[in-house]
Amino acid sequence: MSREPFAITADALHAYADGQLGEVERAAVERYLATHLDAAADVANWQRQNEALSALFPGPAANEPVPARLSPHRVASDVRASRRQSFVNIAAAITLVVLGGGIGWFGRDYATPTKASSDYLIEAAVTAHTLYVKEKSRAVEVPADSPTLMTWLSNRITTPINAPNLTSDGFAFLGGRLLPSDPDEGIPSPAAQLMYENGEAQRLTIYITAALPDKAEGWVYRKGAGTDAYYWSTPTITCTVVASVPEAEVKTLGHKIAEQLTWRAEGTREQW
Repeated sequence: MSREPFAITADALHAYADGQLGEVERAAVERYLATHLDAAADVANWQRQNEALSALFPGPAANEPVPARLSPHRVASDVRASRRQSFVNIAAAITLVVLGGGIGWFGRDYATPTKASSDYLIEAAVTAHTLYVKEKSRAVEVPADSPTLMTWLSNRITTPINAPNLTSDGFAFLGGRLLPSDPDEGIPSPAAQLMYENGEAQRLTIYITAALPDKAEGWVYRKGAGTDAYYWSTPTITCTVVASVPEAEVKTLGHKIAEQLTWRAEGTREQW
């Protein structure tokens, strides 16, 4: 009796991400993902979630009995008690808010200085670099030889980009991935992370997003613990170069990358 063809469904993709498929089915899914980049991105996200859950709850933790303090009845009772106490505190809280509101409004910038968007973008770039630069099999989501990689990333970040050519500096392009946006934290669009590697197995990443809402231009160098970041922004694009190389080299690479990316984003070379 012939075996029915294996269908690539959402359940099949989840099973693949969870490592629950046999060899034949796994190979079929991998062929499918090679030509369906959106699905590949979803699967990669699921796999990262699985890895994060495994790191947070190692061993048999998931099979342990639920603690008594988490009983639904206990939780509901605690909520009711807390709610009653909240009503007692509301009147006093409103009075304090009204009295302190005027002072707090005028002094807000002194008490909580505004964090620049560049700071959020640099932090996000360094975090992503640290997370993926040591990966072996999953260093990139889509390899460099994929013919649709840069079109896919350009569409997702709503900014046309090509992978900068850094071969004269000894860095070969490995591929890229899509990272989520966080407008509340100053990250205006999904980010494209491009990864490069030189002959000494040193890796460099480029974190690219659409332009900031204010279209501000700027350059920021940030030295970290063994990792340097060089951020720049223009009215069309933002970029953070992250690498463990000397400051002068990071800045040289940053200017070379800016020259190539702004040429692609605007069709004309910007002056720096």
